[in-house]
Amino acid sequence: MFIEIEDLKPEPLHVHHVFQAGEIEFSREDAVLNEPVTADFLLDHKNGDLHITGTVETVVHFKCSRCTKEYSKAVSAGFDLSYLPQPEWSDQNVEVELKYEDMEVAFYDGVAFDVNLMVLEQIELAIPMKLVCREDCKGLCYQCGADLNEGKCSCTGETVDPRLSVLLDFKKKSDK
Repeated sequence: MFIEIEDLKPEPLHVHHVFQAGEIEFSREDAVLNEPVTADFLLDHKNGDLHITGTVETVVHFKCSRCTKEYSKAVSAGFDLSYLPQPEWSDQNVEVELKYEDMEVAFYDGVAFDVNLMVLEQIELAIPMKLVCREDCKGLCYQCGADLNEGKCSCTGETVDPRLSVLLDFKKKSDK
């Protein structure tokens, strides 16, 4: 979905759009987006400068990074963004020093604004870095692969790093 800048009226534009499953190009190995995405935002503009405030809501299907079980989680993100038209650079190899306030501004081509890209970015930012099905997930046993959330495994748990076995022998001798 694109918003043509030259077609915008002087008053702010309110957009409420439901993207159907597959309409947003979301690709991650550990997460799948196959639910509708609701975007509700207000786009205010002046001389090509865009100010956008709103929310994005959806449900994302994850694979737990500890126990590898699949689970779903509602994702909601509120945002307050500023976009400027992409500046024209006379030389592509020129270095530009950014100021602190430049870090809060994104750029668009100056002709049309890509709403899909903005929505995708907000979904990606709302997803936690560590995907776990629940905070107290115990994960899998590192020896046998059993799910520790379902109970203890049959492993003894006494594996010793071979590089440290000398210290274990030393401790056994000193305990005698």
